[in-house]
Amino acid sequence: MPHIARLLTLLFLVVALPQMALAQTNPDDGPGETQGDDQTNPETPAGAEGDHGGSEPALRHVADPFNRYARVRFNAPEYIVSGPIAQFDASRAALTGGGATLLRYRDLPALGLRIAIYDFNGSLNQVTAQAVLDANAPDSHVGLHNLYALAQGRPRVYAASMVGISDPGTCTLGRRLTIGLIDGPVDAGHPALAGATVTSESVLYPDDRAPTASHGTAVAALMVGVDPEGVLGGLARGANLHAISAFSRSGSNTDADVERIAAAIDRLLARNVRLINMSFAGPENPVMEEVLTLAAARGAVMIAAAGNDGRERAAYPAAHPDVIAVTAVDAAFRRYRAANFGDHIEFAAPGVDLYVADGQGGSYASGTSYAAPIVTALAARLGAGGGLSVAALRERMRSSAVDLGPSGFDAEYGWGLVRGGC
Repeated sequence: MPHIARLLTLLFLVVALPQMALAQTNPDDGPGETQGDDQTNPETPAGAEGDHGGSEPALRHVADPFNRYARVRFNAPEYIVSGPIAQFDASRAALTGGGATLLRYRDLPALGLRIAIYDFNGSLNQVTAQAVLDANAPDSHVGLHNLYALAQGRPRVYAASMVGISDPGTCTLGRRLTIGLIDGPVDAGHPALAGATVTSESVLYPDDRAPTASHGTAVAALMVGVDPEGVLGGLARGANLHAISAFSRSGSNTDADVERIAAAIDRLLARNVRLINMSFAGPENPVMEEVLTLAAARGAVMIAAAGNDGRERAAYPAAHPDVIAVTAVDAAFRRYRAANFGDHIEFAAPGVDLYVADGQGGSYASGTSYAAPIVTALAARLGAGGGLSVAALRERMRSSAVDLGPSGFDAEYGWGLVRGGC
């Protein structure tokens, strides 16, 4: 009798141990896994027994302790099994016998595979499931039903943090004011400007050919862009924009003459806009000089790009004594190689490989054109256009600028990199 009892006990263990193992989890399989409760989901989704039949069961993504890149159903990660169609019945029987629920399957004829999606219900993990498959469907494999993201890189955005604004998306102006822009046309329907208040006018003649809106839109968004994703958010978010289209196209050239620029400045002053961005450059001109002098006398705070000739050149309007001249630097604080330089340069701002509004999205661009609106945006944050004089603005910007190049003021960086803060 003792021998018979021992034999019966041994037979019981041989039969029961495989099922007992299926009910256990491997403590080394991953953080947070615990022993299952042997409960299975009674739901059998429509189409679980067919190739595509019925709709896929409700799925949602949640934070799970198994793998944050796994697809999740009802708070538990899904597992995927692949193998020859001929072994499917055996693999399904073995896994469901161990407590898993088959959710759906689909055939891949060109590959000679059938893939099946399971909920293991806490009764299996990847290691124990693979052991079951090795014993019953040796050419089948199991893994977490992982998720894969598109390999598109998030745009590299550095300008805001470089000038001291940690999050343009939440860094809004404390009070409403208007920034004036003299440029080409602005696409107010661009996603980065759809949430901003943009007023557009033109001083062009009816037979003038307007250029594309790419430059004006890029400059506008750098100042007042409202972008939920943050990459095209402006540094003076919350400000209104009054844009004057003064540039026309002739052949392959896009430019504005003194007449149209003067008309644009006059129009902005008539609209009581006192902070003006001018992302263009050209030769010194006596009429232009007079217009700028008169505008400054009427309280205009004007900020202009140094120009991109790559040489020592006092281009206008930046070189006018009443206009703040801006050069461009890259993410390594080096002057943009094409930027003009000279003793008229006052401040530097990011302007190399900036991600700017373009088309219905964005693209990278370089130039002092894009550095100027960053300074204009920071000027708006300091109160320019709302009563702060040019002299007071210059003093505030000098006091917070980061010295670049030779110590103190120099012809390449002026007083250095502007800094704002939010």
